[in-house]
Amino acid sequence: MREKCERCWSRKHLVTRDVVADERRDPSVRTQPVTLCEHCSGLVPEDPLMFWEVFMPFSSIREFVRHYGADSEEEALHRLCTEKGFNEHDLLRRYKILRTSVPVRGADEEPKKFSAFLNYASPFGYRYIEGSLQVSDDEAKVVGFIFRRYLEGRGIAKICQELNRLGHRTKTGRTWASQTVANILGNPVYCGLTRSNGNVKPGIHKPLIERETFNRVQQEMERRIRRPDQKTEGRFQIRLEEYGGAGTPLS
Repeated sequence: MREKCERCWSRKHLVTRDVVADERRDPSVRTQPVTLCEHCSGLVPEDPLMFWEVFMPFSSIREFVRHYGADSEEEALHRLCTEKGFNEHDLLRRYKILRTSVPVRGADEEPKKFSAFLNYASPFGYRYIEGSLQVSDDEAKVVGFIFRRYLEGRGIAKICQELNRLGHRTKTGRTWASQTVANILGNPVYCGLTRSNGNVKPGIHKPLIERETFNRVQQEMERRIRRPDQKTEGRFQIRLEEYGGAGTPLS
């Protein structure tokens, strides 16, 4: 039988990595080989507990949070600890170490890999640092580019092509797809708001675009929908007075 990635089942570009063994299976085994595709291999967290309990069973932190029916990563970790009998304080400490890790570049070396898997939960353009969203400057420029090009009349597919041609990649290192761009254009986090339990409220993070710009994009997205059955009863719009003005975009 042809080998496949033990995490995502891809059969392309496979590599074998020795990882710290799952001690619950056999405490006498210290390391074990795992077959992964190159993409998954590049995201492997160093912490063995996070590797076996979060990274291998789930394709992203979002999937992990949804699996436990939680509203946040911390709540999902709490439910994991309750289910498996783990020490919650220790697991949260490990998670925080991975979450706040940053890439390091030496004088003559490439940046060291860090867990992009964990940062997948943060919106493109931001990183979670100690529980809050902080602007990722290079990604923020791409976000501004996406909104600007859409209002200039570019279609989503054309924007994808342009991003890929310019060498930009998503947070997980992949090429851009139309749905990814559409999700960014419809996400109010970029004008300073947050979503929680289905509600939208002002956030404490720095906006990347003005709220007026966000509204113009929503109106344009609705206008470009050709099929009547796909139109919504008023795409999400922001009442500027409700949230205290137009917001301050990233310059």
